[in-house]
Amino acid sequence: MDELEFGARRARLERLFESARSLADASSDRGRRARERLVASSGLSPAGVDFALQRCLEIAPTEPEIAALIRGTPSAQVAHVLLSANVFVAAHRAIAIALAASEQVRVRASRREPEMAELLLAGAPDAFQLVNELSPRAGDRLWAYGSDETMDEVATTLPPGVALHAHGSGFGVAVLERARTDSELSALLSGLAEDIVLFDQRGCLSPRVLLVRGEPELARELARELARELERLELLVPRGRLTAPELGEIVRYRDTAHFVGELIEAGCALLSLSERGGWLLPPTGRNIHLIATSDPIATLMPHRPLLTSCAFAGEPESREALRRALPGARVCRFGEMQRPPFDGPVDRRET
Repeated sequence: MDELEFGARRARLERLFESARSLADASSDRGRRARERLVASSGLSPAGVDFALQRCLEIAPTEPEIAALIRGTPSAQVAHVLLSANVFVAAHRAIAIALAASEQVRVRASRREPEMAELLLAGAPDAFQLVNELSPRAGDRLWAYGSDETMDEVATTLPPGVALHAHGSGFGVAVLERARTDSELSALLSGLAEDIVLFDQRGCLSPRVLLVRGEPELARELARELARELERLELLVPRGRLTAPELGEIVRYRDTAHFVGELIEAGCALLSLSERGGWLLPPTGRNIHLIATSDPIATLMPHRPLLTSCAFAGEPESREALRRALPGARVCRFGEMQRPPFDGPVDRRET
């Protein structure tokens, strides 16, 4: 890619960044209107929407991150984007990747959450097109986000010659080997609580399981402290509306956790524990399962295809071993699971 082409792609992205910055500003008219509209469409509480905009909307990516995104994105005649409804800020990164690929970008927003794409376009008129249906042709590329079932359906309906970049179902995990001091442990669990609360845990980066290297009693102690952090944060960022199916899944999870292990209630959140190696994947809605294990990597391996993000606290050599074992997942610090570098797709799994 020559400098002229790089500059053209960079200019297209800058228009989008300017639009996103104005949305993040709660004191601006656009910022205030965005919060009103996103509360209605996202299902999050007003504090939950503001929390996500302030913590997760990428308004100041570094130049190396932007360069990595541009140079790592293949070009296309036309770039198409199929958005999901679960994490409203994800529209920004998805559209940015498409703009890095082509000057012609067509976006189909989720019918459940169309607001973020519309808000971004209003701040960057003509930067991309919002459409009701996508009609990619040979030579085009489609970036699609949603469930595995949706990705399978998309793949079977595409015409020949269209390149599909599919990002389906997935979830995040956290691995805690040890903390050096009580204050360090408190900071780690506070960061993990934020990762859980953001988007009411609906995102593919949201942590659902915490692996603790040690004995079951250590996991119980950490569960109690994490429960206190979740209760504290709920006072500041209340949970939003849950759908009837989501509420039903939480009831089933609570019943199963009582049967197979232990359960701790923390406001609206539920924390389950099981003996070594026992795996219970909780539903969305601020719920997390804790597992005591002597070998976190071996415990994770059966679930590797679905892992998108892994928060880690421990020794550098263990972090490197985890990174090698999970090449498709971003390994990061506690509290940064929902804020990966703006250098490409958040989900690096092979599709």
